[in-house]
Amino acid sequence: MLSCIQNFIEVGDQKINEIQVRFNKLPDIFNRYDVAQSELELSDDTDHTGDRELFENQYYQVEAKFSELLHPVVDPPSRHSSPRSSLSGNSNHTPRSHTSSTHIKLPTIALPAFKDDTCSWLHFRDTFEALIVNNTTLSNVQKFHYLIASLKNEAKDLISNLQITNENFLVAWQLVTQCYNNK
Repeated sequence: MLSCIQNFIEVGDQKINEIQVRFNKLPDIFNRYDVAQSELELSDDTDHTGDRELFENQYYQVEAKFSELLHPVVDPPSRHSSPRSSLSGNSNHTPRSHTSSTHIKLPTIALPAFKDDTCSWLHFRDTFEALIVNNTTLSNVQKFHYLIASLKNEAKDLISNLQITNENFLVAWQLVTQCYNNK
């Protein structure tokens, strides 16, 4: 489906309303992919990092192109003007949709796996909190899937009996953090 939308924007000559409607569908496409990919990652031990990275790269390229089409940069903003002023009327706007003529594409940060190694706990905890727990664009169910995919061995066993629900993400994260913060 993402490829169809990418083809749509590459053809050109679309009306702004059509562009906006398809742009609004992007988060749903991302969420459906993320759930399906997370389930696949949980079902086997194969490393699917490359698949996820390819999809995310294509997704962000499409999202950036939509932002360029919906909010073209005519003149670079002056120091005194607000960079968000042209975007203030868009209620569906998310921070990652900002584009500018000086946009820098940073490499994707891969989530570390945690395999009960207390030496790597702080690195895992801080990275997971920064990328997942504190990410307001993710639902708790999505965060739970990321947590399950990142944990291995006994750490994963700690939360294996919890159903994947919004409420249980916080329970799972507290179980893991309490267990390994005290070691």
